[in-house]
Amino acid sequence: MANTGPVTFAIEAFKRIHPVEFQRRFLSQETRHDGRAFGQFRETHVAKGTVSTAQGSSTVRIGDTTVVCGIKAEVSEPDVKTPDEGYLVTNVDLSPMCSARFRAGPPSESAQVASEHVFRLFNQNVVDLKELCIESGQAVWVLSADIVCLRHDGNILDAAIVALMAALEDLKLPQAKIESGVVSADKSTGRPLALRRRLFPATYTLVDDAYLVADADDAEEQLATASVLVVVDERGRVANVWKRGAGPISRQSISQCVDVATGRVPKMAEVLDAAGGQ
Repeated sequence: MANTGPVTFAIEAFKRIHPVEFQRRFLSQETRHDGRAFGQFRETHVAKGTVSTAQGSSTVRIGDTTVVCGIKAEVSEPDVKTPDEGYLVTNVDLSPMCSARFRAGPPSESAQVASEHVFRLFNQNVVDLKELCIESGQAVWVLSADIVCLRHDGNILDAAIVALMAALEDLKLPQAKIESGVVSADKSTGRPLALRRRLFPATYTLVDDAYLVADADDAEEQLATASVLVVVDERGRVANVWKRGAGPISRQSISQCVDVATGRVPKMAEVLDAAGGQ
């Protein structure tokens, strides 16, 4: 058998020393360094109910990117302006444990941006906050969703969105009631949370200002000049299109991204269904 050790070492050295040129060598041949076509997504794997201490949880893996989402339900007083609405709070954690790109301490800009976007997306499109009301003006549920990245190899937003969607489908709200101003909750029984819609994300990244690729990995993201996140629901309706970065992505390209994202819905729905939950 031929010894490929020196060849492999040389390739890895070239990749590390000249990352841009390494990517360009593949992209110019209309392929990617991991063998995927430009429009090809990595496999998505979903498991629900993976955190026993949470009311709802999931683990999602997209390629080598792995995240865990756990949702805790706690009782709180409602806002006086919305006495019959509860709260959904989201947090995306990107620590040095998942990638050397991140540092210990306050949340990075990437984590803050991801947390804020996931918060808006789900509060506006998925969770009916009135479903979290226990007693109007007195008590509501607060859902705290912690999305922790265990390994970061690109496309954290897609992974976070799928993980929160799966955890919400796994969620069981404890039966709660108020007696003499005191809230009691029976955590041994629960009800699923009625959700407005299912969301399915698809992120496309512009690499080196020239190549638009689906589901970029970490190496490709480090050469990104722009990206566009497309989120569609189970009926193919567009819930969100979000472009980041100054790189040129035409309207026609974005429209094509929407079409591909819509076409992926049946397959992604099967992945969520196979994981169980509601």
